Amino acid sequence: MMEKQKKKWLCRLQWVKKKVSGIKAVIPKTGQGRGIILASLFLVVAGGIGIFAAGRLRPEQPEKTNGKQTREVRTLSVDEEEVSKEIGVGTVKPEEMHEKYEGLPEIDFQKLWEINPDICAWICIPETLVNAPVLRNGDSEDPHDEYYLDTTVEGEKGLPGSIYMEPCNSPEFTDFNTVVYGHNMKNGTMFGELDELEQEEFFEAHEFIYMLTPDRTLRYRIFGWVNYDDRHIMLSFDFSQEAQCQAFLDSFQEVGRESRFREDMKAAPTDRILTLSTCVKDQEDRRFLVEAVLVDMAAR
Repeated sequence: MMEKQKKKWLCRLQWVKKKVSGIKAVIPKTGQGRGIILASLFLVVAGGIGIFAAGRLRPEQPEKTNGKQTREVRTLSVDEEEVSKEIGVGTVKPEEMHEKYEGLPEIDFQKLWEINPDICAWICIPETLVNAPVLRNGDSEDPHDEYYLDTTVEGEKGLPGSIYMEPCNSPEFTDFNTVVYGHNMKNGTMFGELDELEQEEFFEAHEFIYMLTPDRTLRYRIFGWVNYDDRHIMLSFDFSQEAQCQAFLDSFQEVGRESRFREDMKAAPTDRILTLSTCVKDQEDRRFLVEAVLVDMAAR
């Protein structure tokens, strides 16, 4: 375990080094300006190293075999059994793996962390353009940090930003409601295809959302979508209270202008919900929400 932690620290330090190298190009070779910039740069780097050394690590990367990601369903360890029990869903049996989890991308989190250590998961809706990393600024002191709203996966400021979740949500996806945000891109990338779920054929053909994390893959079944208002969901409901969880579910009918929900499936306060949120074209005060329930998961 210590060896894996060292590798993760190195990835984070290499990421800082890469960002610093871009700054060095604009530092004057002589003069007072050089001293001021170097002093500021030292404080930034020192602060970054301090954060890394404090042990605020993401989940450990999965084991590898011959340099390739291990994709087999394996016997759950004690920790994984505890997570499964906490989430409240079963794990997929090996003989069911191909049927339920086929067609998913091979994700190497070790390589992704070299690009950005804030990558906590990978979201995929098969046969759509929703197939991208999920970012979480876990080092922020603000539980509702929106840094990646306008910061790319590579750490560059500006659009299209990133698909992200706020620090108040657990990277283990154990909360009642995990809200994941993404821009409604005109070219269909990020969450630009979600509103296609309004079409009957598309809705029926795309039933599941997969969330791949470093040590497990979670499978969510979409139970509906709703044209919702623009309230901040995580600030509007106290999801530690069962009544508030139910209030969120009830709000779909109360504030939704348009919506569709499966007749054979209803969410409950005891479920684990995934909410995908994106903007609505030509409606600045509305959000298009896709709601899904965690149905099972498999170890990676």
